[in-house]
Amino acid sequence: MRAPKRRRSVRADSQQVPPGGGGGLEQGSLDDLDLISRLPDEVLGTIVSLLPTKEGARTQVLSRRWFPLWRSPMAPLNLVADDTLSDNDTRVAVISKILADHPGSTRHLSLDIISLPGFLAKVARWFRSKTLTGLQELGISNWQEEKYQLLPRALTRFAPTLTLLNLSYCRFHKHTTLPSFPHLKRLSLYSVGISDDYLQRLISSSAVLESVRLSRVRFARLCINSRTLRSIKLHPLRRKGGELVIEDAPCLERLLPNFPNDGPATIRVIQAPKLEILGFLSEGISTLQLGTSVFQKMIAVNLTTKMQKMKILALNTTGAKLGAAIDFLKCFPCLEKLYVVLERGNGMNNSVNYDPLDPIECLEFHLQKVVLKNYEDDRRAFIDFAKVFVLNAKVLKQMEIGVLNSVSDKWMCDLRRKLQVENRASRDAQIELKSDAYACPSSHEYTLGLSVADPFDSKHAIRFPKIPSPSV
Repeated sequence: MRAPKRRRSVRADSQQVPPGGGGGLEQGSLDDLDLISRLPDEVLGTIVSLLPTKEGARTQVLSRRWFPLWRSPMAPLNLVADDTLSDNDTRVAVISKILADHPGSTRHLSLDIISLPGFLAKVARWFRSKTLTGLQELGISNWQEEKYQLLPRALTRFAPTLTLLNLSYCRFHKHTTLPSFPHLKRLSLYSVGISDDYLQRLISSSAVLESVRLSRVRFARLCINSRTLRSIKLHPLRRKGGELVIEDAPCLERLLPNFPNDGPATIRVIQAPKLEILGFLSEGISTLQLGTSVFQKMIAVNLTTKMQKMKILALNTTGAKLGAAIDFLKCFPCLEKLYVVLERGNGMNNSVNYDPLDPIECLEFHLQKVVLKNYEDDRRAFIDFAKVFVLNAKVLKQMEIGVLNSVSDKWMCDLRRKLQVENRASRDAQIELKSDAYACPSSHEYTLGLSVADPFDSKHAIRFPKIPSPSV
C-alpha cells in the first residue's frame, strides 16, 4: 500500500513550505501562517478587550506579537471581578494588581461586593485609579444586601462616560447630588434603594437612554419623560402597588411588565405613539390607561383610543377574563401576534362576545400568530375562545395551543374536531396542538428589552422539559 502524500503547507504569500522544512517549521513560517497577528494593533486591541478578563490576560503567552497588547492603551480593560476571576481571599490582591499593571483605559467593570474587612475601602481606592478613567460599562452587585453608600459618590466620576449601568442590592445616599449621564444607553436596577424623585431624575437626565430594567424596585409613582427611551422592562416589586405613568415617550416601542400580578397597580400610557410590544397584562393591573382607553382588571370601560402601531400583545389571565382579549383586539386594530397564558382559576365562562357580523379589523387583515398556553381539559370556554381565531382570523399563519400533561393522539384529534380546524378562515394557517409544560410570565424573565424582535417567543424563554406530541 502506498503511503499517503504529505500535504504541503502554504504560506500567506502563496509560497509552499517543503515537508519537514529542514527539521520543522521555523518561527518565521508560523508567523506567515498567522494572518490574525498581521492585523493592526487597534484591531487586535479591540479583540483582546472583548475577551473575559482571564482570557484577555492569557493572550500575552501566544507570541511576542501578542505579549504587549493586553497591557497597551490599544486594549481597553474588560474587568469582571467576581468568583470567576479568583476566590474571595485573593480577589483584592488580584484586582489591585490588574489595575496597577494596565496603563490603558477600562471599557467594562463588573464588581461583586464581598464580605471582607476593608473591602469597601479598597473599592474606593480602585474607583480613583487612572485605569478606570473613561469607564463605559459599570456593574455593581452587592449580594450581601449591605448598605453601600460609597456607590453614588463613585458614580459621579464615571457619569460623563458611562453607556451602561447595572446595579444590584445597592442604596443611593439621599444627600448625593445626582449627576447627568450624557452617554448612558442602558440602565438596570435590581433591588436598589432609590427615591421616586431620584429615579425619575436619573432617567430624565440621561439624554440618550434607550432601555430601562427595574427589578424589585419599589416606587409610589414613577413618571417617565424621555425623548430617546425605547424599552421599559419591569419585574416584581418588593411590595404590590405603585403607579407608572408614561407621560411623554415618543420613541418607546416596548413596555414589558413581565410579572403583572406583582408590578405597578396602575399603568398609564399618555404619549407613546410608537409603542408596538406590550405585555404581560393581567387583572393584577387594576387600572390600565392607553391614551383615553381605560381597562380595569382587563375589562374595557372606555375604548375611545385605538393604538395603530401595536403589533405584539401578551396577556396573563384567569379563565373568567379570557374573553376580555376581544376588547384588546379592538383597541389594537393592527395587532399581528397574540400570546395568552391562562392561569389556573375558577369562574371560567364561555361568553366571548364576538359577533362575526361586526368584524374586528385585526382579525380581518393583520393577526398572523396566536399562542394559547395552559389548556388542561375540555372546558368549553377555552374551546370557544380558541375557535374565535380559528374561524375568524383570515390571515392567520400560525396557531399554537399548549396542552398540559401528556395526551393521546385520539384526544388530540378529538380536540382538533371541536376546534373546527377544517373550517378555519385562513386555509394557510398551521394549527399545532402540543403537550407542553405549565407556562407563566416568569418564563420570559431574562429576555432583554431590545435584544430580540419578539420577547414572548418561546425560543427566547426559559426552557422547561416538554413532552413530544404530534402536530395537527
